[in-house]
Amino acid sequence: MPKRKCSNIDASVGLRMRYYRIQCGLTQQQVADALNINRTTYTKYETGVSEPSHELLGKIVKMFGIDYNAILDNRDYFERRVADADMTLNVLTLAERAIITRFRSMSKEDQKKICEYIDMLYNEKAKKIL
Repeated sequence: MPKRKCSNIDASVGLRMRYYRIQCGLTQQQVADALNINRTTYTKYETGVSEPSHELLGKIVKMFGIDYNAILDNRDYFERRVADADMTLNVLTLAERAIITRFRSMSKEDQKKICEYIDMLYNEKAKKIL
């Protein structure tokens, strides 16, 4: 049986949710944990199968550090943010380059520890925001 799209939500809302989640460096699981929902439920929001409540949407935009215009149907705002993010991703500071260089020189085990530590910090930040 094909998945039914939610009729009350613009399909691009889920795409924007996905975009901002990735920009924040969060996984679907991290966002779901911070919102106290299942990952599959959050995935349905990003794919447009289900619609988050207004209360939950408020928590999501707060977690991502954006306003409702970024998630709802304000295409000009979203397109400007995408362009800004693309430019930002192409320009690394010296400190960011040094971190990446050091990270790449580490063993896989140490890289895994660093990633776990970063995930822990992100999860703590997300929980404090909510």
